[in-house]
Amino acid sequence: MATLEKLRNRAGTLVAVVIGLALLAFILGDLFGSGGSLFTRNQFEIAEIDGNSIPYQNYQERVDYLTELNKASRRQSALDEQTMESIREEVWNEMVREHVLGDKYKSLGIAVSTEELFDLVQGRNIHPIIRQEFGDRQTGEVDPTMVVQFLKNMEADPSGLQKQVWLYLESLIIRDRLFTKYNNLVGKGLAVTNLQAQQSLESRSKRVDFSYLVGRYSTINDSTITVSDSEIKSYYNKHKNEFEQQAARDVEYVVFPINPSQDDYVAAEKWINEIKNDFVTAVDPVQFTNLNSDIPFDDSFFKKGEFPNEKIDQWAFSANVGDTLGPIFNDNSYKIAYLVQIAQLPDSVKARHILIGPEGNTQEDYNDAKAKSDSLLAVAKRNRNFAELAEEHSQDPGSASNGGDLGWFNDGAMVKPFNDACFEGKKGDIVLVESQFGFHIIEILDKGVPAKKVQIAVLERDVVPSTRTYQAIYQKASEFAGLHNTYDKFIDAVQEQKLAKRLASNLKEADRSIAGLESPREMIRWAYKSKAKEVSPVFEFGDNFIVATLKSVKEQGVAPIEQVKDQIRAEVIKDKKAEILLQDFSSAKDNSASIDDISVKLSLPVQNATRISFASFSLPSVGFEPAVIAAAVGASEGDIAGPIKGNSGVYLLSVTAVNIDEGDIDSEKQRLVGQYNSRSFRETYEAVKEGAMIKDRRSKFF
Repeated sequence: MATLEKLRNRAGTLVAVVIGLALLAFILGDLFGSGGSLFTRNQFEIAEIDGNSIPYQNYQERVDYLTELNKASRRQSALDEQTMESIREEVWNEMVREHVLGDKYKSLGIAVSTEELFDLVQGRNIHPIIRQEFGDRQTGEVDPTMVVQFLKNMEADPSGLQKQVWLYLESLIIRDRLFTKYNNLVGKGLAVTNLQAQQSLESRSKRVDFSYLVGRYSTINDSTITVSDSEIKSYYNKHKNEFEQQAARDVEYVVFPINPSQDDYVAAEKWINEIKNDFVTAVDPVQFTNLNSDIPFDDSFFKKGEFPNEKIDQWAFSANVGDTLGPIFNDNSYKIAYLVQIAQLPDSVKARHILIGPEGNTQEDYNDAKAKSDSLLAVAKRNRNFAELAEEHSQDPGSASNGGDLGWFNDGAMVKPFNDACFEGKKGDIVLVESQFGFHIIEILDKGVPAKKVQIAVLERDVVPSTRTYQAIYQKASEFAGLHNTYDKFIDAVQEQKLAKRLASNLKEADRSIAGLESPREMIRWAYKSKAKEVSPVFEFGDNFIVATLKSVKEQGVAPIEQVKDQIRAEVIKDKKAEILLQDFSSAKDNSASIDDISVKLSLPVQNATRISFASFSLPSVGFEPAVIAAAVGASEGDIAGPIKGNSGVYLLSVTAVNIDEGDIDSEKQRLVGQYNSRSFRETYEAVKEGAMIKDRRSKFF
């Protein structure tokens, strides 16, 4: 009984301990487990801006939103990688600006009112974005009724797309306006004192002519200079700030091109020869081409000398309809040409049109546009003034004000339905055609002189690597990567096999391109996940397999001494050469009355520079030498200044003339204020961004 009593008394404590241990295990499991929320948060963090974590999901949602808007506006179901990268960059810049400047806008009381926004989109101060979207293509002027009409149609759009587009445009305008106000506020706070203006005016207006001698560092052989390890270390410690670097990678790689084998050429030639008879006897050579050729039928008509293949071009203008040529081999493909048509067609046409497009995306909008265009076509054919109809009804702002006149244009300059109607019709015809822009009522005003043109069907068989060839090349690349899996083995194999080794140097983590490679992002990401001297797996970029090795790794911060040792050695050598030359110049300067005397002593020619001011960038025939220019402008006429340690050598100079250009201090103040304002627009935001300590982790996701 006593034992049971003790257990009862201690049961509460025991339960508390067990529960506590269970909770501890749960927490530790959450922290250290693969799904731990605290330790894995960074896995889903795309950036940190001013101490705020930016989740990947938030960023991607905005990318997806903008992607859908772009696809809808372009009428495309998918966007290419270049466009996607542009969208990601745009979203990134938006988010950075919001987080960096958002609180500053609030604290400064910067905002855009409803009335101000209305003025920017429909009032007197139309924003450039509205001008771009709704303005006349030639004048840039915006008709407010067009904006109002868009807003009315927006509410009737069942898809909601037009409203999304408008809201996005408004957000762009508001962001731009806030940013402009912030920059204006900073700019208005900048001022220039009379003293600043006077000093600036003097530095710009004072121009000197001088003679000089230069003892170049290159005249002393590097082999005569000894540099010890302690000197290198001392220089490194004194100049560490000069060796700050961004993270970068140097990658060496070899390319295994995925080219067709001899068997692939034989197979392509066999295919074209076997199908030739079917093509020659085909009832419809155009359909046969579209069904069998690697390149679809091009229904264009070509004048002599215009067809891309010279041999086919020469043949076509002496052949008859139904004749064939080939097979011939050109541009890595086998071809058979079939002459489909011969026609007399002009090179250019003069026309005018009335464009009627659907107001929205519904079937009803389409039907309304079709009915309106049919009605206008009938009116135009009844000899109603076409130009007046175009000015009143056409939705093409580029031509409506000119009565719809498009002037003369060449074959192929317009969208295909429009182009065909103009070139196949007769002068004076008024016709209706539909294109992706809407319905066009076209009047053919004039046509150029007809010329003989041909339409050719070309059956092509490209020589491409077969699956067998592809696998053989991959096998070769894979064996290279597997057998030479260290840096030394990689380099030795390159030399033994006489392969062309390429270098991609100074790659940044966010880089997306390497010259000569198609979409090499995967290799760049690999370089930042690997250690120096590692060898990569096989990458496939376009028509190439790539095997790479990580030559060197540069981490963010001060470069280690071993990495910059050669650079430091060169600087120390230059400093020691400067000491020798400075001593020689000082000795020669003693007891010398003129620079000509010193020239004789040092066996150096006297050179001349004219009209040099403090604002001058370089010395003629010498280069960038700011210390020499500063010494010259500060010297008095007749004095011998120096010796001066410069970038390319040691200098000694004598000012021969001082010229002071006239200037106005008020004008100089205005110039400086304008310069400061211009700089503030560029530099203020960059300075604020730098203070926000942005950690960009996008490269982990893209």
